[in-house]
Amino acid sequence: MLGSVSKAGRVLDLFTPEAPEWGVSEVATAIGIAKSSAHALLVTLDDIGLVRRLAGGRYRLGWRILELNRTLRHSTDFLGPHRARLQRMAVCLGATVHLGALQGREVIYVDKIVAPHGPVLAESGVGLAMPAHCTALGKVLLASLGPVDADAMLALHGLPRRTASTITDAVGLQEELERIRTLGYGLDLEEAVSSVCCVAAPVRDRRGEVEAAVSLTLPAGTFHDRQQQVRATVRSAAEAISRFRRDRLQLATAG
Repeated sequence: MLGSVSKAGRVLDLFTPEAPEWGVSEVATAIGIAKSSAHALLVTLDDIGLVRRLAGGRYRLGWRILELNRTLRHSTDFLGPHRARLQRMAVCLGATVHLGALQGREVIYVDKIVAPHGPVLAESGVGLAMPAHCTALGKVLLASLGPVDADAMLALHGLPRRTASTITDAVGLQEELERIRTLGYGLDLEEAVSSVCCVAAPVRDRRGEVEAAVSLTLPAGTFHDRQQQVRATVRSAAEAISRFRRDRLQLATAG
């Protein structure tokens, strides 16, 4: 059963904007299984709406995913209730706001708000992912894992270079993560995208565990001129979201 679920996940991972359609033989080759097994997986995924069969026998992602996305967004309490505040923050600073969560070795963007004249980054967008070690969001989330878990993940996946400023040695990154644990925020100083800097702070769930992170992104020159203000603003926003979630738990418990 678990093996079938894992294979189904690998099938879904094949569908990308660059490769939105797949045939049975292509799926079988891509994930290294028999054609009959690939067909069975696609039929099952079609039955539950996660893929849909086209007239020519090829497959695309199914409409059920939109329903699941809506459920996820409406049931994740750090997305909807605080978006207006994050929009004001973006406009006030002329910045781009990201919310991200850790998925394996990557940070996946779960929301993005671009202010008028703010930096528009092709590399980020809802549903896209970046290596965690080179983003402010990702480093905050890695820091929340603790040294042992972060070490294990980094040893498994490595530290690929994105720009000339990317931290690519384990010792340097662990020092950075320890600094984040002490200060409560993380920086990306042109480490993911040249000429762009970010600062991020952790978003905690109702029990105080880091579940996500929020960041502000600005052109490097603007960021360095206003770094103290940007740091204070993003930390205040993250703390407000976390406090809201904690207070909701306390009210539910009291009730």
